[in-house]
Amino acid sequence: MTKVARNSPCPCGSGKKHKRCCQQKETDLMQQPLPAGRFRYESGSYGGPSREYFPSIICYKETDNGGWTSHFCLVKPDTGCPDEDSATRIASQHLAAAQSTADAGGGPQGFAMSLRHAGYKNVPDFQVVSGEDS
Repeated sequence: MTKVARNSPCPCGSGKKHKRCCQQKETDLMQQPLPAGRFRYESGSYGGPSREYFPSIICYKETDNGGWTSHFCLVKPDTGCPDEDSATRIASQHLAAAQSTADAGGGPQGFAMSLRHAGYKNVPDFQVVSGEDS
């Protein structure tokens, strides 16, 4: 993960300097304790045939009985793609880069910051739709 300089434009795309936008939020996030439990991530696409597809990453959280439940979904809203495969390919590349950051010593917080700097945003009230449901 690249460190963003204070006077650089904020990677969130607001047009503000990093120090006036997300720097304090990121500092606070890095200091928060991590939630308990195991998580896994999958790349995919968010959208549909009547509109563009966007790269997405869904987080699954392990349940007490050893199963998995969807926990949250991240979408890169500034990268519309004409098909699901293109969007999934982009999300896979970003997910691999974030995992490399975590493996190189950035840990879970570095993983999260990598995706944030790539432009991913949380989608509230998302719904998982499998291929059979569409």
